[in-house]
Amino acid sequence: MPYKIPTDIRYEERLFGPLTVKQSIYALVAAILILYLIFFSGLEFYVYIIPVFLVAILAIGFIMFNLDMYLLNYLYYIKGMKESSWISPAARKLMEIRSIRADAVFLKDGRVLGVIKVKPINFGVLSREDQDTVIYGFLEFINSLSFPIQIVMKSVNLDLSDYLGALKRRIVQRDDKMALAYYEHFSEYMYDYIKANKINDRLFYIIVPAKRFADEKKTIMNLEDRCKAVIETLGLSGIIAERLGNRQLLSLYSSYFTESFKLDEEFVSPITMYKRMWHEAPKKVYYVEEEL
Repeated sequence: MPYKIPTDIRYEERLFGPLTVKQSIYALVAAILILYLIFFSGLEFYVYIIPVFLVAILAIGFIMFNLDMYLLNYLYYIKGMKESSWISPAARKLMEIRSIRADAVFLKDGRVLGVIKVKPINFGVLSREDQDTVIYGFLEFINSLSFPIQIVMKSVNLDLSDYLGALKRRIVQRDDKMALAYYEHFSEYMYDYIKANKINDRLFYIIVPAKRFADEKKTIMNLEDRCKAVIETLGLSGIIAERLGNRQLLSLYSSYFTESFKLDEEFVSPITMYKRMWHEAPKKVYYVEEEL
C-alpha cells in the first residue's frame, strides 16, 4: 500500500520539556519580565497588572502561535516592493538585467542567459508508444546535459482572439450570414466560459546559461551552441522548441508587470505606445539601458 511521505517535517531540539530552544528563550525572557514587574518594580497592583498581562499574552503568541514569524513576514511585506512599472528603476533593480541583445539576457552579475520556449503537448491523447518515445527522449535529454538549466512554467490568461478573429474573417469572405450569426453566439459563449471557469494557458521555458569567456563573442557563440543542442535533443522526442529573440525576450520580461501577454506578436500590447520609438531604434540590437 503506497504511503505519502510528508514534506513539511521539521525537527528542533527540546530544551525545557516540550519547548524548543527558541520557545524556551521566549518563556525565560517573559518570566523574568513578569517577576521583575511583580516583585522589583515597586509598582502598585493595579499599575503592573496591565503590562504583566500584555507580556503574558505576547509570550503565549511567540511560544504557541509563532507570532515572531508573522511579525517578521509582515515587516518584509511592509519594506518590500508592492507595485512597479516594467520600465521603472525599482523593477530593473529587482530583475537585475543589464541588457537584452544578441537574443540573450545579460545580467548584472555577469551571467548570460538564453531562453527557449517549449511547445506543450497533450500527453494524454498520445498512444502508448508515442508516450514512451517522449518519456525516454526526455530522459535522454536530461542525461545529455553537461551544464545546468532552469525550467520555468508561466500561467497566462487563455486568449482566443486571434483564432476567433481568423474564423470571423473566413466567414465574412464567404458572405454567410447564417454562419456569422452562429459565430457571434459561439464567440460570446467561449469568452464567457473562459472568464467564468478561469481557464489559463501554460507556457514552458528552458533557461540556458552560457559559459563565461573573456571574449564576449565566445560567450554568445557558446550560448548559441548550447541552445541548439537543447532544441535538437528535445526534437528527438517529438518536443518542439524555439529560442526567443530580442523582442520576444522584452515581451516575456515585461509581461510579468502587466496582465497582457502576446509573445508571438511584434510588440506586446502594454508597450504599443512605444511602437514609433522601437521602429526608429536599430532593428538588429535591442538594449535595456542600465539607468533610465
